[in-house]
Amino acid sequence: MKMIKYSLLISILFLSNSYSQSVVEFQKHYSGKCTWKADSGEFKLETSGAINFTEKGVKGFLWDVPEEVKKIIISANTIVNGGFHTKGDCTISGENRKTSVVYGTELQSWPQKNKIKAATISSFEAHGGVLILQNMTSLNPRSFHVRGLGAVVHLKDADFIDTRGGSGNHSDGIAAGDGSTVDNCYFETGDDVIKVYNDITVTNTTINMVQNAVPIQLGWGDYPDGAVGTFKNLTIIGNSGRGNPGGSNAIINGRTGKYAVTINIDGLSIDNPTASMVNLFDDKNDGNFEKTLKGTLKNVEIKNIKRYSTQLKGNDQLKIFDTKGKEISKDF
Repeated sequence: MKMIKYSLLISILFLSNSYSQSVVEFQKHYSGKCTWKADSGEFKLETSGAINFTEKGVKGFLWDVPEEVKKIIISANTIVNGGFHTKGDCTISGENRKTSVVYGTELQSWPQKNKIKAATISSFEAHGGVLILQNMTSLNPRSFHVRGLGAVVHLKDADFIDTRGGSGNHSDGIAAGDGSTVDNCYFETGDDVIKVYNDITVTNTTINMVQNAVPIQLGWGDYPDGAVGTFKNLTIIGNSGRGNPGGSNAIINGRTGKYAVTINIDGLSIDNPTASMVNLFDDKNDGNFEKTLKGTLKNVEIKNIKRYSTQLKGNDQLKIFDTKGKEISKDF
């Protein structure tokens, strides 16, 4: 049922992106140097440049990647201004995690200023197959960093960063299909980071809570019902977050919709003196709680945190244990 709801949510978006531009077309519309190996399906971006399919207007920076492209390599010391939407299995790899960069814009609130719905724009988007992103940096996306529209996405050894500040950039981290994974990644981005809309596993990852950041988002609709987020060795740092309400800066947030979501974390370090652990919202503010948070957080080390919650209007069944196995009270 969970996947059916999610599929309905994204079906219109899929239809609007169901075509692709050929490698030859891309070479004509990329300002840098690139090479293509048809026998292996490997496409390499060798120098910095911008993608600009002029006929697509404001979305001209997006390449709808043809299925014959199996691997995209971004050279070291290369900044690609653009985005990549895939339909088949594809791996996008950088030669250097810090200097192989897919870049968006310095403009804050890009979707609003271009009169585009934020949910229709992602730097990386999988419409089918499996998308792997590794050893690279996604910087200042025009809207979301990564989405898998019912498709599986694997992030490994990569950074997802928004340096612009502000609260309207929509630079969400990842929302993807059942079985997606995140390993050894760093997020410093100003919106919902890990969206537990489907089953996802996150390991050895650090999230820096900058302005408007929510490390774990449970949902903005009914579609996450039944989803499980499995985390191991998660580090939360920073000095900010999403302040609404009351400067709360919640680490786990359930915003709107009716659902039960499970969050299990083995190994959690928190060092944000402004943060709250959990916020759950009552959609109609009528006392009939729509959200249930289940799960266990164990091996938890709290270095700095301000409070447990400022908005606990849901069924909070979370259990929290420290590194010695002692249950941590929520009275803080």
